[in-house]
Amino acid sequence: MGDNIIWKNAKHSAKDYMIYMLTILLALSLVYAFNLVVFSKEIMGLSSQMSAMTWIIIGISFIVVWVIGWLIHYMSKFMIEKRSKEFGTYMLLGVPNKTIASVYIKENLLMGGISFIGSLIVGSCLYQILSLIIVNLFQTTYQIHMYFSLPALGLTLLYTVLMYGNSMFRMRRYLKRVEIQELLYAEKQSEKVAPSFGKKKVIGFFGYLVIGGIGCSVFMGPITSFFVIFMALAAILVGLYGVYTTVTTFLARTLLTGDRFKYEKDRLFLLRGLTSKLSTIGKTMGTLALMLTLTLTATQLGVLFERYFTAQSIESLGFEVAVSGTNQDQDFQEIEQFLEEHYKISWKKQYPLYLIEDSELYGILGRDSYIIGTPVLGWSDFQELWAELGYQPLELKEDQYILLGTEKTKDIAEGTSVPDVSIGDKRLSMQECVSESFNLSSGFHGTGFAIVVPDSLAEELPVYHTCLALQTVEPVDEKEAGELGELAYGDENNGIDSFSANAFTKASKTSIVVIFAFSLFYIGLIFACTAATILAIQQLSDAVKYQYRYKILSQLGMNERKIARLILKQMVIYFLVPICIPIPLSIFLSIGLNNLILVSLVTSKVFFTSIVLSIGLFLFIYLLYFAATYLGYKKKVMEILE
Repeated sequence: MGDNIIWKNAKHSAKDYMIYMLTILLALSLVYAFNLVVFSKEIMGLSSQMSAMTWIIIGISFIVVWVIGWLIHYMSKFMIEKRSKEFGTYMLLGVPNKTIASVYIKENLLMGGISFIGSLIVGSCLYQILSLIIVNLFQTTYQIHMYFSLPALGLTLLYTVLMYGNSMFRMRRYLKRVEIQELLYAEKQSEKVAPSFGKKKVIGFFGYLVIGGIGCSVFMGPITSFFVIFMALAAILVGLYGVYTTVTTFLARTLLTGDRFKYEKDRLFLLRGLTSKLSTIGKTMGTLALMLTLTLTATQLGVLFERYFTAQSIESLGFEVAVSGTNQDQDFQEIEQFLEEHYKISWKKQYPLYLIEDSELYGILGRDSYIIGTPVLGWSDFQELWAELGYQPLELKEDQYILLGTEKTKDIAEGTSVPDVSIGDKRLSMQECVSESFNLSSGFHGTGFAIVVPDSLAEELPVYHTCLALQTVEPVDEKEAGELGELAYGDENNGIDSFSANAFTKASKTSIVVIFAFSLFYIGLIFACTAATILAIQQLSDAVKYQYRYKILSQLGMNERKIARLILKQMVIYFLVPICIPIPLSIFLSIGLNNLILVSLVTSKVFFTSIVLSIGLFLFIYLLYFAATYLGYKKKVMEILE
């Protein structure tokens, strides 16, 4: 068997499994693009904290290598199964197993090599898009230019070798040992449907439902440790996998037993085809359900993390530099001198932050605090600070206070009864809640919120902190903001316990957004494409086998339009089954994780917007695979009807 045969077979396989080839190309392109990002000095130089992205992306890439490697191995076995008669015929003609294995491996490596070369071109284009998004997040300019990185190329090549190497080694070993009879009857063996619609399977189906239900109950209950969370998630995923591996039995003993239901319209044709298919790929369907659940959860968390850290950034921003200390006569001379020398101070104000011992507001507003009490600003100090930040003037009514907080604080305040605040014999009710950036985190103006009261009442309270807010002529550089922070915290006895700078806050939060959101979308996209590819290939490979069924329907009088509609229904059901549980389950998991770690800043509106956006992005990709599968399947079926 010469190189010419290898080339022809590779072209034929690439044509038959075009969706698979495009998925591998896209996966390798993403791997190369992200490798270019993490090895780009320009991108990594945007913030000192971006260096963490290198190790996170490399770590995630190993997961990607495992997933794509699994896809390659799955498809390698699938293609051997579909070509088993061909290989069996070669053996009957006297071609040695070793030669057949060598040819098959070379065909796959040729397709892999073409995908790798193509990924270098596509990945370079994706890198430009990723870079443009990242620099826009950092609010800097970016010019498109050619970029090549030898380490990125080498790492991508290593990943590709790992993806293909393991599968090709196993396939070569299998083909060298396989017998003629096994190859000649391999496809028939895989087509055998062993329904096993007994009671044990039904009990197993409901048993897995119970396991998943227990996991969900524990996950949404009071969490005591990470071990409990892990066990609850494990139970949920085990239940999900088990349900999909036993769902055929449930469908057969429910939908296919009632004559009135199954014989109406075209239900028998569709349901029998579905249960037949699920019987042969039950474990694969369970694996795909797990992947789709993880995909949807990852993409939802990617959007949620972006919204969360954006809200956290807004909460932390305000004055160019903000610093506070525990002493009433706190000395900020070193910091002022540093800023004056490097940036010129354009405005500054030193003022007291008072404290009410009552902590009831923290519980109402859903914030945990290490401060025993409620931070308070005097009205005159607040007016001056508010005006300096350029916000619209506010008025404080008699016997009322203004609540300063985040969008989440405002959302809670508008939807619940916020308690009054007592100062001496005066009782104040909330006038309104404002959510503009006002340095409300890091302990400067409290830990998430503060209140504004009349000066006469504020002065009755003990001073909690002495605050210094500064504006500079030129924005403070992130690097020097870090040095300034070290200067502020350098002496443990100087009393300073809070420092923030806009430049450092923006760079820090943006870096976290880029690292977490991009990583989650990266792995989510790979998982989504892998699952959709297997679904698509499974259906397209069955198109030729199912041609005779549609030909019989045509001979019975069904026209091409109705056949096309029946094919569409078949595709819809087949693509709907794998996501009918993962979509609601992923929303459930996102709600639980949001309540655990993000709820303090993510409003209900933001949460549901994020969920809709992430599911929409997933469905867009999923529908592309669905459309390609439907059109390819329809084309093959219609060929025999012409």
